[in-house]
Amino acid sequence: MIGVTIYRPKGRVVLRRIGEDRLLVPVSGDVAREPCVFPVNETGEFIWARLREGRTVEETAAALSDAFEVAESEALEDVRDFAQALVAHGLVEEVSS
Repeated sequence: MIGVTIYRPKGRVVLRRIGEDRLLVPVSGDVAREPCVFPVNETGEFIWARLREGRTVEETAAALSDAFEVAESEALEDVRDFAQALVAHGLVEEVSS
């Protein structure tokens, strides 16, 4: 497929819920050496779950659009922005495009 983007976690990253808070916590890999947690909301948790399953950005955006009743173009922008934030924090890497 041309133009698809897939991300995978760098090392082991787990989602932890503490009360109402949701945190992505690196537990292995280079980023685990840093004191880093990445807070996410319900939407971020939804996106994270699909990206770590190996879903494409486009598949994730379509699912997000359906689940949260937002325009698919808006969902696609949100997924791309979230994925880039994860890359910037060293939690995932782009593996295909």
